[in-house]
Amino acid sequence: MSRFFTLTLVAVLLCLGRATQGQGHDAHWIFGNGFHLEFNDDGPTILPRIEDYFSLEGGSCISDPEGNLLYYSNVVNIWNRNFEPLSNSDTLGIGDPPYSTKSSGSLFLPWPGDTADRYVGFLAMNDLNHKLYLSKIDRFLDSGLGGIIDTFRYIEVWEEPIGEQLNAVRHGNGRDWWIVARKRTLPASNEFIIALLTPDGVSYWQSQGSGYFGNEHGTLTFSRNGDRMAAATSKGLCPTSPSSVALYSFNRCDGQFNLIDTLPTRECSPNAYGVAFSPDGNRIYYSTSERTNLYQASLIDGKLVDTLVFSPGGGIALSGGNLLGGSNGKIYVNYMRFLPSVYDTFGMFLGVINSPNFFGPSCQFDTFGLYLGGEFNTGASLPNFANYDLGPLVGSPCDTLSPQDTTQTGIFHQPTPREDWSVFPTTSSGLYTLQSDQAGWLMVHDLYGREVLTQWHEQTTPFDLTAQPAGLYLVHLRAADGKQSLPQKIIRQ
Repeated sequence: MSRFFTLTLVAVLLCLGRATQGQGHDAHWIFGNGFHLEFNDDGPTILPRIEDYFSLEGGSCISDPEGNLLYYSNVVNIWNRNFEPLSNSDTLGIGDPPYSTKSSGSLFLPWPGDTADRYVGFLAMNDLNHKLYLSKIDRFLDSGLGGIIDTFRYIEVWEEPIGEQLNAVRHGNGRDWWIVARKRTLPASNEFIIALLTPDGVSYWQSQGSGYFGNEHGTLTFSRNGDRMAAATSKGLCPTSPSSVALYSFNRCDGQFNLIDTLPTRECSPNAYGVAFSPDGNRIYYSTSERTNLYQASLIDGKLVDTLVFSPGGGIALSGGNLLGGSNGKIYVNYMRFLPSVYDTFGMFLGVINSPNFFGPSCQFDTFGLYLGGEFNTGASLPNFANYDLGPLVGSPCDTLSPQDTTQTGIFHQPTPREDWSVFPTTSSGLYTLQSDQAGWLMVHDLYGREVLTQWHEQTTPFDLTAQPAGLYLVHLRAADGKQSLPQKIIRQ
């Protein structure tokens, strides 16, 4: 295969991003005044509104790998798939009034190393002491509806109080999670706190300087492949310290990050609030909370440069809310309607950026892209999701699990060349066969490092990638003793 074809293929896959994936952990969105969407590759379906749910800010959800709703939260409460309070979840979050005012106040994470999908971690910020707490959900409790484990309930993640920016990204081993939040130091902080969540819980945490002082308000997100982080900060001190968006590089191996650039909002009064990366990671979109402006920012010659995508004009009682990418490759924009107004129909819709990889007006922003069914939205949040599909950095020094023993005891086995196995054909429409006398686990990863297939192998094993998008894939064979060969490349046409 030529070098040109390889680079072109990588570029195409990066541009497709999550749009090539089906339903999964982020299939259900529950937000605001109980609005409920179910996503697939074709876009969202509007489901009946959940009457007893309200999330001003900080809401989150999680579904199982097949896209079935598991749990959702407004920080203060957690509900199961039957829309009932989750067992043993009372008083987990503290809000005043009974909903959270934290921009990214909660987050569900599949538990590291849980190949049976039995456990889910729940992170929640406390509105009063501004600390972060972790609880562990066992899906087998309460007749399969799940419940908080008594011995792992509301555990303090770290000692320091934090601001409202919270998210997580996979460690380079494809199993653990880096949990990241801005440290709360008033009026502004240049530090983030980072913890590593492993199968045993939080292994350690540390504070890192970011090179840029930002206010505690706003949101935090990662690019689709996890190598960049963006934070929107609000309520800056004008004119010396306006609200800004900051862009960082992020190392998934060691959790270190470096400031690339900052971009102040064009006017001092609006507060930067929501932030989202385009699927290809080349553009950042951010909202402002006071004038409901929507901007696109691109990195040009090492500097962030923005362009105005949308402004509703004066006199409309709106506030810019969160931004979130869907599985169809589009980005959804929340308008928060504060006060009744005969001119205000925005609160009945989510805006939709239809082509977020493209520059300026070519991104095709639809102001009234998704009708919410006639109810007004008075919440600023969209669910807080991590990138649940991101896998290991295959072949990197921190990819310690691909060649690790199957019991995950931490015994490292360096990959070694083997000549006793083969995959054929190397190029096909999706059907392949692995042949080897060595029994073990057949594993396939895409170019993002995401594990797309795992199955047991003995002698001759056919495997099927027809459900995966066209592209280059890496096939591994991990023996029962934990030793793994170097990967072989195959092409899905």
